[in-house]
Amino acid sequence: MKHTHAANQTNAMNALKANVLFLDDDAVAVHNFKAQFSEQFEVFATNDPFEAYKILASSNIHILIVDQAMPLINGIDFLQRMSVEFPKAQRILLTNTVSTDAMFDAINKANVFRVLMKPFKKDDVTNMLNDAYQRYNQLNEAEESLKKLTKQNQQFEFLLRQQMLS
Repeated sequence: MKHTHAANQTNAMNALKANVLFLDDDAVAVHNFKAQFSEQFEVFATNDPFEAYKILASSNIHILIVDQAMPLINGIDFLQRMSVEFPKAQRILLTNTVSTDAMFDAINKANVFRVLMKPFKKDDVTNMLNDAYQRYNQLNEAEESLKKLTKQNQQFEFLLRQQMLS
C-alpha cells in the first residue's frame, strides 16, 4: 500500500510544471525563451540579476538557466552564489562559447547540471529541462527519505534507552 502511495506522489510531482528561471541580459532572448517554453513549464524570465535573485527568494525555482556573458555579473559567479542559497535548484549555464577554464569553473565552482550552447534547439532544451526537473525531484525525494530515516533512528534510540532504563 505504501509503495502505491509513493508511486502516486511521484506521478503527481511529475504532472506539475517545473518552475524555470531564465536570466539573460538580452531582453529579446528573455522574451523568446518565455514565449517558447511557457506552455510546458512555469517560466520566470528576466534580464536583471537582482530581480532574478528576488524571484529565487520568493518562488520555488527548480531550474535556473543563466547566461554566462552579462555586464553586471557573469553567469558562473551568479550560479556559484545561488548554489549556496538554493542548492537543490538545478543550474544550467547558457553560453555562446566556452573556454576550458570557464567549463572547469562552471563544474567546480557553480556545480552546474548542464551547459547549454547558443543557439539552441527547442527540443534539446525541453529534454534538458525535463532531465533537470527529474534530478530536482530525485534530490527532494532523497532529502525526504533521509529526514524519515533520521526520525526513525531517533525513535529507535529513544525506545532502546527506555528499555535499558527498565
